[in-house]
Amino acid sequence: MTPSDRPVALVSMPTMATRFPSFQLALLGPVLAGAGFTVRPLSLFLEFAGQIGVRRNDALAEVYPCMAGEWIWSRAAFGDDSPPDDDTYLERYAGSFRAICAASGATLDDLRRIRDVETARFLDRVVDEVDWPSFGLVGFTVTFQQMVASLALAKALKRRYPDLPVIFGGAAFEDDIAAEVMARNPEVDLLHCGDADVSFPEVVSRLYAGGSMAGLRGVLWRDGDTVVCEGRAPNFGDLDANPLPDFDEYFATRARTGVGAATGGTTMLPIETARGCWYGMKNHCVFCGLNRAGMEFRHASPERVLAMLKHLSSRYGTRDFNAIDNILAPAYLSRLFRRLAEAHTDLRLHYEVRPKLTRTQLGELRRGGLVSVQPGIESFSTHVLDLMRKNTTAVRNLELLKWTTYHGIHNAYNILYGFPGETAGDYRAQAEVLRRIPHLQPPYAMAVARPDRGSPMFSRPDEHAIAFLRPSGCYRHIYPEDYDLARIAYFFEHGLTTEQPTEGHDECRALVAGWKARWSGPNRPYLRYVKTWESVSIHDGRGAQRRGYRYDDAAAALYELCADARTADELYAAVPEEPEWVDATLRDFVDRDLVLHVDDRYLALALPENPYH
Repeated sequence: MTPSDRPVALVSMPTMATRFPSFQLALLGPVLAGAGFTVRPLSLFLEFAGQIGVRRNDALAEVYPCMAGEWIWSRAAFGDDSPPDDDTYLERYAGSFRAICAASGATLDDLRRIRDVETARFLDRVVDEVDWPSFGLVGFTVTFQQMVASLALAKALKRRYPDLPVIFGGAAFEDDIAAEVMARNPEVDLLHCGDADVSFPEVVSRLYAGGSMAGLRGVLWRDGDTVVCEGRAPNFGDLDANPLPDFDEYFATRARTGVGAATGGTTMLPIETARGCWYGMKNHCVFCGLNRAGMEFRHASPERVLAMLKHLSSRYGTRDFNAIDNILAPAYLSRLFRRLAEAHTDLRLHYEVRPKLTRTQLGELRRGGLVSVQPGIESFSTHVLDLMRKNTTAVRNLELLKWTTYHGIHNAYNILYGFPGETAGDYRAQAEVLRRIPHLQPPYAMAVARPDRGSPMFSRPDEHAIAFLRPSGCYRHIYPEDYDLARIAYFFEHGLTTEQPTEGHDECRALVAGWKARWSGPNRPYLRYVKTWESVSIHDGRGAQRRGYRYDDAAAALYELCADARTADELYAAVPEEPEWVDATLRDFVDRDLVLHVDDRYLALALPENPYH
């Protein structure tokens, strides 16, 4: 078949942060072009940011817990059927809205105006200004907080152009969510689930040829009044075969709308170097709802990643890249980052990683351009980590936190709580750890674990002592009454059948709040040491009173041996002194809070002053 001359419109709607392009548009455009179709990507989330202001848009793009970026589109999407009770919503999420208003410089009345006036004005402008009848298909890529805006535009387009085919797809769709969208929104003709690299060009080919979607995996389609589901598209394995992403339209729209100037010109290009999760294939973390049927791990070759980074950095003049992968491929430790280090580039990369990386590995990654990680630390209690199925330990998490801080790698992590089986002792011990590490990077937050859709906590609640599951309260303020919120929601609230050590939670939360305040204040805590040939001098600025310590000869050597966590037996073997002397010196280190004794291992807390570790 010769593809139709009518182009395909690929749309990315609000509410998205402006400094992150839509990777879906950047990849699917070239995928369709490679199959012979003309494609026009439309980063409409940038157009909306240009209308209401970047600062307000980016504050609304924060996802959880209130999902204000969906709420502002509810009236435009559902009209008189949209939920009417604003006051309850705003009161329930008062803390979130205070943060949004502070970040955006807006008032609640400003946010109401965005919902009641600006969204409708935006839809009218987009429907009028874009030549929609010229397209043979309009495709909406939907991730977090793009659902309701996408439905709003789809409905507006169908009112004006009822015969214009509309397809939805993206990471938001799997399981009941896809079926509920099709059931409640006749404006959506087709919906794609799963990897679209192969099946989406086939959808367009069949549609343009007037053919049926019957038997095509990955598609929900309408057969009269019946929605037919052909199952999820197969996982796509050959990532090297995909075209390079194309961000031309993003940068052009960014410049035309003035969004680039408003953000100071900063942007972070998303790259995809892997799909799925090799760790999740073995041990699915109990709270994680990512991947689901796409858990199978696949990654591009290091050579392909290097070629992509060279191309994108040259074409767009950017050095900042955000890997949207769920986990760093082990092959990249040496075969990718070592070659990046040898090239002496100034690229800056973010990856999600496992917390088992060693000091040496982190140093190599940093030299190769890794400046930010999301490591899934989650806890400094080995027992709680076991309850999560994290397959790591508190001391390993502490080592990762120590060496990412030392190497200047931003560590984006949370501390989670609320797992059946945790004890007050777990949090007393964790509180003692937190008191001793204010010189290391604090977590983004300490929060109760959520049973997100697709997680083991959601899929098998009885195994995790979950008494009830209900959609997060924000959804009832976003979707009409006839929606089955249990089918459209991704975020859920829950209760446990077991009692929780609430006092321990409260103590740790208070410590985390104080830690974050001190870390962001003018006098950041520190604990560091300098060394000569035979001594170490430790400078302790964690408390109100600055302290200093000096250790010489064997004691200095022992402290440096604890730079990586070691057992007492390992230290006995490494130090030419009697075990009694080693024990006494270790007790001195621990009593002065210079070393932590966790999981039967000793870890020195002071960071080296020099850059050679």
